[in-house]
Amino acid sequence: MFQKEWEVLVVDDDPDVLAVSKLALRSVKVYGVPLKIHTCGSMAEAVELFNTKADLLPSLAVALIDVVMETDTAGLDLCRFVREERKNPLTQLFIRTGQPGVAPERAVIDRYDINGYFTKAEATEDKLYSMIKSGVRQYYWSAFVLGIVPMVRQIAAEFGSRAAMAKSLQNFYDAAFQERSGAPIESYSNIRIASMFGGEIAAIVGWDTASAFAARDRLLQLPGVPLGLQGDQYVIGDDHQLLIKVGARPNVAEAYLVATPTFRVPEFVPEVMYNALSAIASNWHFSK
Repeated sequence: MFQKEWEVLVVDDDPDVLAVSKLALRSVKVYGVPLKIHTCGSMAEAVELFNTKADLLPSLAVALIDVVMETDTAGLDLCRFVREERKNPLTQLFIRTGQPGVAPERAVIDRYDINGYFTKAEATEDKLYSMIKSGVRQYYWSAFVLGIVPMVRQIAAEFGSRAAMAKSLQNFYDAAFQERSGAPIESYSNIRIASMFGGEIAAIVGWDTASAFAARDRLLQLPGVPLGLQGDQYVIGDDHQLLIKVGARPNVAEAYLVATPTFRVPEFVPEVMYNALSAIASNWHFSK
């Protein structure tokens, strides 16, 4: 919900291909967030980039990779490096080749765990646009869900202690809103998020307590989209402000998440956050 840009890598030994790709993608946005395009002229250069910028590969949404570069299989070897050596299952890898006979499509897809394959003859501006859009969306969905699961698991491990649950949730927020460089969360001056259970704030970033409750109360006055059981809902207000509500019921505490994302979130985000919030609200009810 808080991305400032999507990281995209284009790897090709033809400088003209790199230049045209950057030009074609220069104004593309996904969920209203721009792309940050990196280019490399070889597998070796890409590996060096990953080694130099250790924070890039974990956040790389999409890579467009040529097959034949310094060797006939350099692009495929780079895909294997990303998946097997760096253990990265999330980056969407698209193979782009001018010599499809060297690397047949079915064999490449079966062996290298790539997400798409196309020839350079097919690489129109519209084709690049659709692949980048779909690739970033798939990356974001996967990364978002896999990011929430450890949070819920950690908080579930603190069952019985509301203080410990709140600390785990606060630690998760603090880590999430650091720059990848390690800069403090104050650098995200426009980001605000808070989780509330009953009348108590368990974790908060960017707001003071009064402002967080005021944002919640303001959003509750707007029409909402039903979620799960009766009374549960999410609301999207001005400036993309998001509210998720879990109503009080037997064995579940009343809970709210209120946030100011950097873009209007897709529908799956409230659904995933609602399920996470509901699970935590149940644990909260049975804890002291």
